[in-house]
Amino acid sequence: MIFVFLAIIVVAVSLSIFKAVRKKQMPSNEYTPFDDVTMGRTEDKE
Repeated sequence: MIFVFLAIIVVAVSLSIFKAVRKKQMPSNEYTPFDDVTMGRTEDKE
């Protein structure tokens, strides 16, 4: 039973990565909450 559950997870992750690479839409790497906290930013940047 655990193998079926792991297989479903692996297939779901693989499918989502495949679709993202195929469409060339990777998530933006611009937002970094750690930098906002360490630099004391409290407002949204626009």
